[in-house]
Amino acid sequence: MPDPLRRIARVPTSILSDALGRLGTMASAIKPVTSAARLIGVARTVRCFPGDFLTLLTALAEAREGEVLVVDGGGGVEAALLGNLMALEARRKGLRGFVIDGAVRDVVGLERVGLPVFARAATPRIGTAEHLLETQVPIICGGAPVQPGDIVCGDEDGVVVFAARRLRQVNARALEIKRNETELARRLRRGRPLAELMRLFDRLIELRKRD
Repeated sequence: MPDPLRRIARVPTSILSDALGRLGTMASAIKPVTSAARLIGVARTVRCFPGDFLTLLTALAEAREGEVLVVDGGGGVEAALLGNLMALEARRKGLRGFVIDGAVRDVVGLERVGLPVFARAATPRIGTAEHLLETQVPIICGGAPVQPGDIVCGDEDGVVVFAARRLRQVNARALEIKRNETELARRLRRGRPLAELMRLFDRLIELRKRD
């Protein structure tokens, strides 16, 4: 893992979302399915026909070590695109995990595999394998635009994604935000009111002036 990626892997998605100005944050419905919730890697994009996993299976065969399979499944939740066998193959190939705007199944099996899996839902119903769409194309996953090669980060709060060329910039801004939050927490523990620290009253006065 490149050093900047290793550093950003320790930053919570809440801070990354702040650093990105809330852009690139996926819908709240895209949540970790397994306890292995910390995810960092490079996006390999997949556009699936809703409820059909053939394109995801193709992408899995093409995928390379260190990648995250990010799947536009159209938000369909009535048939699973991923189960434990595909997760086992992903682990064998050195993939970092899955982000699926759709459903998965075999949750206990996915837990045993140990890869981070984020999805919109879980269902026992298997999908079909009849419709081949596209891989490595721009997609929308959880409402966020994703390009092949983007940086994908996930944790218990959800998933954020941003262009690889912005990695150092986002990392620097996230570390700045993290330092500021650490300092605010220190002052709170020393008894300073949060409203004062957040300059709440100054903001209220400014809003009243606008009115």
